[in-house]
Amino acid sequence: MSKMRVGVVFNPNSKKNRLRPERLGALERLVQGVGEVRRTAHVDDIEAVVHDFLDRGVDHWVADGGDGAFHWLVNAAARAVRERGRGEAIPPILPTRSGTVDFLAVKAKLQGGAEDLIAALVAGVRAGVPQPTMAIDSLRIVGKAGAKAGRPGETFDRIGFAAALAGVGQGFFDRFYGHGDLSARGIVTVVGKILGSAALGSPALRWVPVPSTARAYAEPVFAPQPLDLWLDDDKIDLPNFRAVNIGSIDIELAGVFRLFPFAKDDGVLHALVGDPGVVDVATNLPRMAAGKTLASPRMFERPVRSMRVVARDGASIDPVIDGELFFGLEDALVEAGPRVRVLRPAASLS
Repeated sequence: MSKMRVGVVFNPNSKKNRLRPERLGALERLVQGVGEVRRTAHVDDIEAVVHDFLDRGVDHWVADGGDGAFHWLVNAAARAVRERGRGEAIPPILPTRSGTVDFLAVKAKLQGGAEDLIAALVAGVRAGVPQPTMAIDSLRIVGKAGAKAGRPGETFDRIGFAAALAGVGQGFFDRFYGHGDLSARGIVTVVGKILGSAALGSPALRWVPVPSTARAYAEPVFAPQPLDLWLDDDKIDLPNFRAVNIGSIDIELAGVFRLFPFAKDDGVLHALVGDPGVVDVATNLPRMAAGKTLASPRMFERPVRSMRVVARDGASIDPVIDGELFFGLEDALVEAGPRVRVLRPAASLS
């Protein structure tokens, strides 16, 4: 029996796979002879698949999904490699441009849909052609679960590429996932609803007769968070924060916003923190769309080596990492993580 060279981690619960249950069989036929598709009904199932791939020497991995699917796979792989202690490296992983935002695939300059990308990879493997890769910087967030978490005191340790630990960015994703339209149009719609809600809550417009839910929509997004925060060794002297964001790569959110331009350089984390108000956010939207740093005296934006955040006064840190939501940390330290190799099948490059 020939060695399996391509391992596809398949999530049957993703939106595209629920709508197209025939995809599993189609992908199995696509990789036939050189690979296999492993169905994971829950993120906890990924760990066993990763160990099996490592044991069998599968050297081309595929995260069938978007940035979240890639996030869970690379974290399971990192844990497995640490646990095994054999000096193994995480094999290169292909993101398949089938998620909500797909900033990792954009960073790697991949073109085409999931089937196109996997077909290009399989064709190259069958032909015996070494597949190009791109090393991408990651960040590592280590913290401790607080009293509001399911398991207080448990260590939190994750690799990621872009994170909103608190404030407007974190609140946006919470509203975005509740909106339902997970597209560029959905991003624009949710941003508009947040800013419109905030405007209706201002003293000048409180007389306007609208449902209370319309005014309340923006409240959790702009709620000040009592935190202590350090960028490298410098404590940022603010009592509260409405923005705590950091990225290890420059990212594009569905063609709408371009963030973390300092992280375009290898080995640089880009921190964006502060206490922006509604006007600060609204007036900086064009700069975010253009990929520029923000212009606000209430914001601190710089390249850093580390960021430390500690919750105060009963607050918790509820980070969104690569679009995945986590809850209940009492502290978090963000530093550079390992460089992660992303597969770039030659036929799929822009």
